[in-house]
Amino acid sequence: MSKTRRCNQIIRIIFFGAIAVLAGGCATTGINSGQVNLISTPEEVQMGKEFSVEIENQFELYNEGEVSGYVQRVGNRLVQVCDRKDIEYHFSVIKKDELNAFALPGGYIYIYTGLLSELDDESQLAGVLAHEIGHVTSRHATERLTAMYGYQIISGLVFGENPGMWGQLVSNIFSTTGFLAYSRANEFEADRLGTTYSSSAGYDPNGMAELLGKLRSMEQREPGKLEELLSTHPPTSDRIGKVNKIVESLGSASGNERDVSRYQEMKKHLP
Repeated sequence: MSKTRRCNQIIRIIFFGAIAVLAGGCATTGINSGQVNLISTPEEVQMGKEFSVEIENQFELYNEGEVSGYVQRVGNRLVQVCDRKDIEYHFSVIKKDELNAFALPGGYIYIYTGLLSELDDESQLAGVLAHEIGHVTSRHATERLTAMYGYQIISGLVFGENPGMWGQLVSNIFSTTGFLAYSRANEFEADRLGTTYSSSAGYDPNGMAELLGKLRSMEQREPGKLEELLSTHPPTSDRIGKVNKIVESLGSASGNERDVSRYQEMKKHLP
């Protein structure tokens, strides 16, 4: 790194560090409020690209065209109605028999084949993807990274000074100390946004509540299977209650598409 670039980086670290002290709980970006976020959109997108490389190193993507193309199309439809269109969104499928989906910084969203197998129709898939889009539009991942590591280490990642850190962060991505272990307030916000995005895209927003109902049933049937995934989430029954209230508030303005047959046709191509 050149001396000039290094000096500029140091100035940025000092500058943003001072802002963090002065701003307290102020969010710098995103549609939510109350959280410090010192990562710019270009930096967030670059981080997402780097994280996506590590994800592909550690997980097997399922690139069967009928499945991956279907997920991308549903995701693109939801993006058209979301609150953040200044980035490009990427939707990918991971070949793994688990119920999970997650969003990386910068619009990189993943869903497992295990979860796709459990869903009944396209409105439920829309609920999953819209929830993850909600995390992206609210910039929850970069808020958490800021809180966990501060700007100095994040700047080192962005500028390539600590490349080994990418793999370390991804290795515990779903643990209670991982950077995707969102707060309960974050999860409620993503549920709210996901429900409204689904409806605005024309889908029946009840698909979100049904999805949560599936998780609750599995918690009761196999309590250990989802323990780590849901350890930082609010109680599923509370989430269902809040989503049902949102659906009620939408009234006649809500979407109504389910697309059962189209979804079941896609499921034939799952592993």
